[in-house]
Amino acid sequence: MLVKCGVCGGHVPAEVAVDLPGSVERYCSLRCTLEAEPAAAALAPPELPRRILVAVDGSGPSLRATQMATALARQSGASVTLLHAIDPELIRRLPGARSAGDAARLERALRAEAEAQLERCRRLCEGAGVPVSLRIVVEAPARAVAAASVEADLVVLGSRGLGAVSGHAVGSLSQRVLGETRTPLLVIH
Repeated sequence: MLVKCGVCGGHVPAEVAVDLPGSVERYCSLRCTLEAEPAAAALAPPELPRRILVAVDGSGPSLRATQMATALARQSGASVTLLHAIDPELIRRLPGARSAGDAARLERALRAEAEAQLERCRRLCEGAGVPVSLRIVVEAPARAVAAASVEADLVVLGSRGLGAVSGHAVGSLSQRVLGETRTPLLVIH
């Protein structure tokens, strides 16, 4: 059986039609249900972020993400937290990590590099007059960003743009974070 969409007038099978709570009409898609909502709700401006989390990994896209977050924070009066996650799996896979002592030495070296990357980004934020804090954690990056996102109103990530096939096969950080957090996510290319 086909039903007629209450917004666009299209016809779809009844089993795939979308119901809008409080309405007797059925719709052909979620897009049409959104169009059916009151115009006032659609025009309500979003709240500006007060706490912005930026994942920093030292890449060019990560620096652009920091620049964007800094500009947004400056306009909205928000603070920025710069987060660098050292992946423990990476430490275990490095050729020099044969023993616990070797792994600890490698972690110290990665932490020193992370501190240098965060310091460059901190100077960028402070130069714009934006309050900034720094965090380094030893945890899988997607999990670390998702965990820290509970204290943020916006997460900003840089995308390395590996392409559809590589991003799908490997799974990008932004896709994994998106699946683990409810905080709005801004991906900068």
